[in-house]
Amino acid sequence: MGVKIFKFIINLVLFVVGSWVVVHISALFGVFIAFAYPIWQFILPGQLPCLFCTIKEDGEYCTVCKRVVNRAEGIDPDTLKSIILNSLLILVFSLFSIGLVLAEQKILSYLGYPPTPKTVTFIIPNKNQYPLGKIFPMKIEIAGIKTPINAVQADVGFNPEILEVVNVSTVGSFANIFIQKEIDNDNGYIRLTGGLPNPGYFSERGDFGTVYFKGITPGVSEVRFLETSMVLANDGRGTNVVKEFAFASYLILPDEITEDEKQQQEVLLGAQVLGEQTDATKMVFYEESDVLGVQEEFDNSVPEESKETCPQLILCFIEFINNLIINFWKSILGILFNPEA
Repeated sequence: MGVKIFKFIINLVLFVVGSWVVVHISALFGVFIAFAYPIWQFILPGQLPCLFCTIKEDGEYCTVCKRVVNRAEGIDPDTLKSIILNSLLILVFSLFSIGLVLAEQKILSYLGYPPTPKTVTFIIPNKNQYPLGKIFPMKIEIAGIKTPINAVQADVGFNPEILEVVNVSTVGSFANIFIQKEIDNDNGYIRLTGGLPNPGYFSERGDFGTVYFKGITPGVSEVRFLETSMVLANDGRGTNVVKEFAFASYLILPDEITEDEKQQQEVLLGAQVLGEQTDATKMVFYEESDVLGVQEEFDNSVPEESKETCPQLILCFIEFINNLIINFWKSILGILFNPEA
């Protein structure tokens, strides 16, 4: 009993693998074979079999060739009608195979193959030395965007004994919807969450927001994008495509800015905040607060990477073959219908 089950499994695997190979070969070359079939039939008559005769037993009648099947005498198509019908059969099977390849690729995409590559990096500006009391901006900038994105969560940590956050601005951001802005000057934490609708944002780099720091004590503070930061691709799966989390050290010098400089930067910052509040192109779903140093609860847990449950190597190979076939036919159709492109 065990041997029979083992043989059945082996035969089933061979059948599935063989069927997959036949379908993909047909999807790639079947159309050419369909058009070449009548040509070869005229060049080398008697060498290609009639597909309708091959499914018949000897002695049975083939309605396409209008004859009794006799393999000893040959089963090649001997009429123009049978040649054309054989070509059409190959063509239909080829088009059906291409449809199966497209459906297979859709299923793989739904399951997460190919996985969207992690290419995005958070960037921190190089200039990092300021006098005491100076309010300076740090752009929340992302680079390496290789696929459209539609949501960003920027979590920034800093030393609250050296720096404090005066404001987090969204002026000039590529995002137009913001759902969360948290400033915690007691624990040294910032979170800005937002995005934009389909088709998302697609450029090599972009500004998501600006953090305005103020040096409150001389010393060195590390400013770091936390690993809870996320940039989600607009790939239908919300893949987090962050590759690297930037960090830098900011030196606050003991030399304090003058009273005139303090007034100037307060006026400048106030104008920027007013400009942000009157920006009608952005949708804000969080409550603004003028109180700094308010502690709010936040989640510092690092999101776990999803574990693959299927044999990744096999699925990636299938995805590679499917893309090869799909891109091949895209190129052929592009040459035929849009030769100037």
